[in-house]
Amino acid sequence: MEGVKENIKKDYIKGLKQKEICEKYNISINTLKSWIKRYKWAEEKRNKGAPKNKGGAPLKNKNAVGHGAPKGNKNAEKFGFFSKYIPEETLELMENIVEKSQIDILWEQITIQYAAIIRAQKIMYVRDKDDMARELKKMKSSDHGEETEYELQFAWDRNATFLNAQSRAMGELRSLIKQYDNMVNANLDLVTEEQKLRIEKLKGEVKKFSGDDKDNNITIKVVRASEQNGRS
Repeated sequence: MEGVKENIKKDYIKGLKQKEICEKYNISINTLKSWIKRYKWAEEKRNKGAPKNKGGAPLKNKNAVGHGAPKGNKNAEKFGFFSKYIPEETLELMENIVEKSQIDILWEQITIQYAAIIRAQKIMYVRDKDDMARELKKMKSSDHGEETEYELQFAWDRNATFLNAQSRAMGELRSLIKQYDNMVNANLDLVTEEQKLRIEKLKGEVKKFSGDDKDNNITIKVVRASEQNGRS
C-alpha cells in the first residue's frame, strides 16, 4: 500500500486532477483529501512548483547583510500575510478550504442547513395550546424590594414564530439543493458517483420532512345526498 501511496503522491504533485487519481487507483475522494492534508502534499506541491531565482546578488555582495527577512517571517506561505492577524485554527480551516472543490463546499452548506432545521424541532417544540413559556426579562433592586419582570410567550405565538422560521430555512435549503443539482448536471464528467447520489438521497429526506411526498395523496370522494340517504 505504501508503494501505491507514493505513486499517488507523485501523480498529485505532477498536477494530475484529484478525480483522475481516484479513478486510476480506485480510491475515494475523501481518502485522497485526507492524505493530502495529513502528509502535507499540497505544501510540497506548491514548493516544487515555485520558480527558482537564479539571478541573485553579485559575488561577495553584502547589501542584504542585516536586512534579511525577520525571524519567523512567512512570506513564502500562501497565507503569510493573514497569519499575523488570524488565529491558527482559522488558518488551518482556510488551508483545508483551498483543497476543497466548490461542489464539496456547497454540500457542507447543505448539511449544516439541514442539521440546523432538524435541531430546531427540539428547541422550538410546543407541547400543546397551554404550553406557555416564561422568560426572565428584567430584575432590579430598590428600597421597596426586588422588582422582577417576565416575558410570557404563548403557545400560538411560539408556534407561529417557529413555522415562519422553518419556512424560511426550508426555502434556503431548497435553494442550496437546486444550486448543487445544477452544478452536478453542468459537470457530469468531473463529479464523482458519490457526489451525484448523495443529493438524490437528501431530496427524498427533505420531501418526507416537509410533507411534499406525492405518494401520500389524499383522495376526496363526493357523494350525493340522495345516494347517502339511499344507503342509510
